[in-house]
Amino acid sequence: MNNLLNKLSYYFRDSYGFDKLSKHLYIAGIILSIFRRSSPLGFVCIIYGTWRCFSRNKYKRYHELQSYENFIAPITNKFAGLTNSINQRRYYKIFKCPNCSLKMRVPRHKGKITITCKNCKTTFKGRS
Repeated sequence: MNNLLNKLSYYFRDSYGFDKLSKHLYIAGIILSIFRRSSPLGFVCIIYGTWRCFSRNKYKRYHELQSYENFIAPITNKFAGLTNSINQRRYYKIFKCPNCSLKMRVPRHKGKITITCKNCKTTFKGRS
């Protein structure tokens, strides 16, 4: 058993390995394999992800990963901004200046407060 593991580790020592793109290909492949019409595409995703893991051309696999990360970066940034906004609304209330429409946040549960706009210096009252 130990001899077999040594041979496998020797064979795969120069392979690229498992990365984010391979993980997403496996997940997409499993999801697509569940449905009848898209199962061939799911199997293609799984096979391609496996091939990427065992590939020895690390330079090309790394550039594929960089291209994929550049492609999904705007999507993940938008999602992170949305979750940050949702989390902030738990602790802060957002007010919009009636004069210049600047959005301002104030802590919640402070009662009636007077808010001064930082941009145009307009004061207005609000309930936090």
